Amino acid sequence: MTASRGRPRIQETADEIVASVLATAGPRVSTAEFSTRRVAELTGLSQSVVSRAFRRIRRAGEHAGRRGGERGGEDEAIETIRAVEMSGRALRLGRVRVSFPEILVEFREVAPAEERTVSPRPTAFGRRAAAVMAALEVSGARGWPEQGEAVPASGESARGLRVVWRPGATGWEEFAGSVAGLLDRCLPVDDAVPGDLLQQLAARAGRGLHGVDWRRGEPVETRQFSDSESLAVPEYPAPGRASRWLPHAQLSVTEQIAIALRKEIMNAGYRPGDRLSAAPLASRLGLGAGTVRTAMRRLADDGLLAPGAGGFSVPQVTGADVIDLYAARLHVGMVLLRGCAEQPRHRLLPARLALGAVEAAAREGGGADVDQADLQFQQELADAAGLDQSARSFHALTLRVRMFISVLQLDYTPAVERIVHDDRRLMAELIAGRAEEAVRTWRAKLDNAVRHMSALAPEAFDADLWARLSRA
Repeated sequence: MTASRGRPRIQETADEIVASVLATAGPRVSTAEFSTRRVAELTGLSQSVVSRAFRRIRRAGEHAGRRGGERGGEDEAIETIRAVEMSGRALRLGRVRVSFPEILVEFREVAPAEERTVSPRPTAFGRRAAAVMAALEVSGARGWPEQGEAVPASGESARGLRVVWRPGATGWEEFAGSVAGLLDRCLPVDDAVPGDLLQQLAARAGRGLHGVDWRRGEPVETRQFSDSESLAVPEYPAPGRASRWLPHAQLSVTEQIAIALRKEIMNAGYRPGDRLSAAPLASRLGLGAGTVRTAMRRLADDGLLAPGAGGFSVPQVTGADVIDLYAARLHVGMVLLRGCAEQPRHRLLPARLALGAVEAAAREGGGADVDQADLQFQQELADAAGLDQSARSFHALTLRVRMFISVLQLDYTPAVERIVHDDRRLMAELIAGRAEEAVRTWRAKLDNAVRHMSALAPEAFDADLWARLSRA
């Protein structure tokens, strides 16, 4: 999105914030929950600024104003739009594929008989179209480096009309304008931009849309919260800078190897003391064994693996370890929550979007999904506090929590309702600026968590030690 000359910076920032909200909304974007008034309440922006952001993201009608301007009749994307308009045939989305370094958006014509039988929902469709445009804008693809020879910006395929983005082939504004123009020609009904596509875009928005490959009529995988999903270290995270207002999805190689280790511990049923080898992990991740061993040494330095004479093993976890970990997490978290309460509301947007992932995991996933989404929500709160050193310390503690969960093979299914309730309450108190109420909720949340984890540790829970270490 390009700001007009002289437009205040606040509008550009608002565009980024609103785009992040729409890109992660999923099929719910067409409901009243994502009206301009509700989005203004969510972000702390004025409704007029949000309304302007909606229009700028959607780019509705914008292609018409460019026809006599830049690149004129030489722009193949504009020629495609002209051809569609001359045909008078309505469209609907047929395919969206994001595979670095290319994005393909394909439309299909609607049969005249079908067009006559639909019931238009222009407002709902407009929000769905805006969500597609928002997902493209926050993907970071605009900053992709050029990769070899160019491809045509748009044209006709055997199955319909398509627009292709590849850096160096055409400008981003031309590409985005072409997609917006073809969306303008879609039937104003929900099916023109289906919910399963919006679900894929929402799930991948924080990953630069990496891996999206939606085709009309094909079933898609709906689960999206397991942190062991689709580990491809050389490709993840996708090139380009995704929106800073999205939940942070970028992981270092060490963190990805930690995820793979946790998955292996869970799947293979490893117990404390069992040995782990770098070679199988290196083979599965497509990395050199030396890279994996270096990462495993870092994990051992952080206490996430136990070092030995010939390699590494699954660490022992004692009741005292659990209490030590949660006491540190409690006190660092209290500092961070007090910092969050002092921040403007828009700084909490990634955490609010992450809360939506917790709620969705509770509806559609299992205890493990909710637990992982909850830890991501907590980390987003830490990052929103504006206290970088404390946030880094909290992140290191989160890695340890994840490993302990794997070693002890915890099941959080019985706690799902309580986790969602606590997270909603935390967010509500921070939005209202009630720092001490948020701290009290945090203390109760961690008290439940430490007792749940300690119940499966080899030693009995030392309630007196926990009371001493968790004292304010």
